[in-house]
This record gives sequence, structure tokens and C-alpha cells, in this order.
Amino acid sequence: MIDTPAAFGPALFKAFYKVQPLDFQVSEVLDIQLDGAGEHLYLHIEKTATNTDEVASLLENTCSLTSADIGVSGLKDRHAVTRQWFSVKTPLELQVITEALEAFNETAKAQAEAMVVAAEASGEGQVSGKVPYCKQLTLLESVRHSRKLRSGAHSGNGFVIILRDIESLSSDPAVDFAASVDERIAALAANGFPNYIGPQRFGLGGQNLVRARQWFRQPKKRTSRQQRSLWLSAARSALFNDICAARVRQGSWQSLLQGEPAVLDGTRSFFDTTEVTSEELETRLAAFDIHPSGAWWGRGRTLAQGACADFEQQIVSEHADLCAGLERGGLTQERRALRARAVGLQHVWLDENTLELRFHLSPGVFATTLLLELGLCNEPAR
Repeated sequence: MIDTPAAFGPALFKAFYKVQPLDFQVSEVLDIQLDGAGEHLYLHIEKTATNTDEVASLLENTCSLTSADIGVSGLKDRHAVTRQWFSVKTPLELQVITEALEAFNETAKAQAEAMVVAAEASGEGQVSGKVPYCKQLTLLESVRHSRKLRSGAHSGNGFVIILRDIESLSSDPAVDFAASVDERIAALAANGFPNYIGPQRFGLGGQNLVRARQWFRQPKKRTSRQQRSLWLSAARSALFNDICAARVRQGSWQSLLQGEPAVLDGTRSFFDTTEVTSEELETRLAAFDIHPSGAWWGRGRTLAQGACADFEQQIVSEHADLCAGLERGGLTQERRALRARAVGLQHVWLDENTLELRFHLSPGVFATTLLLELGLCNEPAR
């Protein structure tokens, strides 16, 4: 795994997140104006302890469709309460789907109750993280539309995260712990944070990256489209994280190097900065209108120039196997923002060991990366 140093200093505490599903809430923001008519049925579904793929499969089977007929904008966590949109290309009435959701909930409830009984019988009891919380799907709204929901169509995600069992990592009794956390959060709100790809992209123990390297060495090995996508994404993310980490160590992750393309805030669009005045760039950087960028690797010439291109080449030259594999995989050169912003970042201490965070992130930005700047936050054993 690539080391991803924090930008704002040592971790202030250790804590647990996702202790229960409501501790990690994600609400997808979709700004598309839906027609109200068309062959695609859009469903806004709240999922508890259920991931995106599981719901997509349920919709496929219910409507006798293929995966190509189901649209999602983003993938959401399992150990959470998440609200997201799905599109289903079907002429079927909504009742067919609502009945399928009800059946899913009934089955999930029965399974959870059986697991609780088994755990109590074994003497383990209802220990947090040991007995799964009951899966549940709730239809929030539905509307028809003329087009399929495409990946990345949402404008962002709203988060509510609760950190529990917080323990200070400071050995100095004179330090006001709560005040130091408050100050760190204020700094993150004012300055943004490094836009690392979160560890979930790399799989348990970084296995997605390990398998990507194995596949790159034996490209003729038969793999599914889903596996290839996971491995290519992990390889690309590892290269980006190494570039971002180097910029954090250099202290330049908030500024533009000579020849560095800038990414427009909240988008995947970028532009050449070589013909733009430094005064204009500094003003737009300070306003979070644009961000520094790192290579999102693929085939073709690098999109950076000058000092930025030289800097990135030094980093990626240490990962020749990943570069070659991504290029063979057909991906093209792009750019990803090095800096992210937690819009509307607010926090409240629920008690001296429990902290609630609320904020909004652009698509593709990981909440776990924000948590990295605060403390050593881990999920409980499951």
C-alpha cells in the first residue's frame, strides 16, 4: 500500500466509525431535472447495511433485466445508511418493485433475528460489530425519465459521521484536547485536505492492488470485466496517491507547480495554466474555484509540462509495472484534483468521547481521507 501522510500534523486521537449503520450516513445529491415520463424508472432508495451492487442485483432479478438496464451514479458503503438513485429500464409498474423491496426486508429481518439467537446461544451476545445489523431498503421517491442514470451524474454527497470511543493521543496533560480537535477541524474547513483515494478502493489488505500487479504480469489470464475494472482502478489510484503524498511531503499540494494543469472545482475538467497569470491563478486557488492536480495515469503523453511533468515522472518511474498495465488497459491520461474541500463542515461533541461531523463532498472524494487528517479512525471488527 502507498503511504498517505496527513497534511495537518500527527493524528489527534484514535476512534471508531461505522460502529452502527446510522453512524455513517451518505445522501447522494442528484441535480438532474427528471422528465416525469420515459422508459427509465428512477428510484431514490435508502439502504441500511446494504451495498449498491446488492440493490442493483435485486432490481435486475425483479424486472428480468441485465446489468446494462440498471443505472447508478455512484457506489455506496455497506456498513452505513445511504440514500442513492437507481434507474431501471422497465415498463413494469412500481408495485412490482415495492413488493420486491418488502420481501427483501422480511427476509433480512428473519436472517438477522436468527443470527442474534445463534450469537446469544453461543454466549457471544449482541456484541457491536459481531452480529450484523438488519438490512433494510426504503423507497423514498420514484419518477420516470427518458434517459438512463449514468455513472458520476450526481453533484456530490452529503455526510453525517459519528466517531465513537475517542481517545486522545496526546501525552501532554496541559493540552486542551477538545480545543485542539476544534482547531484542526477549523483548519480543514478553511484549507481543504489532500484528495487521496480512500483505502476501500484497494480492497481488504490492499488485495486489489496485489492482484492488479499479478494480472499485469500475466495479462492473458481470463478475468471478468468487473475484476479488470477493480484492478485498473486500484493501480491508477495507487499512482495518484503516491504523487499526492509526495506533494504533501513537499508542502506544495495547495499550490500549482510550473506547467501544472488546474482542475475546476467539483468537476473532472482541467485546463492548461501556462498562459494564465500567476495573480489570477492564486486568486482562483484561494477561492477554491480551481485546484492543483496530479496525473490520473493512462496511455499518451503526460498532460503536465515543465517542473510538474518532471516531478511526476520521478514518482511514476518507481511504478513502471502499473504505468504499463494501465496503458495496455486502454485508459488515457487525465488529471485529478490534489485538493478537496469539505463544504459546510460542522461538528458537535455529543459527549466527551463522541464526535459528530456533517459536510458535503464532491463526487469521487473520500470521507475516510478527511478522517485521516483528524485521527486514527477504524471500523470495528466484524
